[in-house]
Amino acid sequence: MLCELCGAEVARTKTISVEGTVLAACPSCARFGAEVNAPVGPRRTTPPAIAERLQARQRRMTEKDLYAQSGEEDLVDDYAMRIRKAREVRGWKQADLGMKINERVTIIAKLESGQMVPNEDLIRRLERALDITLKEKVPVVSAKKATTREAVTLGDLLERDDEE
Repeated sequence: MLCELCGAEVARTKTISVEGTVLAACPSCARFGAEVNAPVGPRRTTPPAIAERLQARQRRMTEKDLYAQSGEEDLVDDYAMRIRKAREVRGWKQADLGMKINERVTIIAKLESGQMVPNEDLIRRLERALDITLKEKVPVVSAKKATTREAVTLGDLLERDDEE
């Protein structure tokens, strides 16, 4: 059974009342309410809203393997040049671009000189205003297992084109 307070999967639950709400709680959560004598019978299933929240929490709590993610996007190396060229093609001054994306001229100047790396929100606004792409997919690097007991080197981690 599922505890409706903490979401733990337990063998047996107690029916308690917490501020007028009747819940099925595990023995450790039962101390938060007063025990209610409920008729013994088949328990109803967990309401869909609670089940959805518990599933969402479970997805958030699971650890993610950063190396297993594929198709992740990253900022291109030549973002400064792309921003400047796209602005110049439209005939805009730095102040015009700043007004369009609601940023100061100094921020635009730092972006175009490469002194500043834009955050996700600024990248999205620049891409929309200038109709350019500032992110590209990062190729997945797979790690190879060492066949001997030697230490793993950087060369072991990289896939070489000549091996394929």
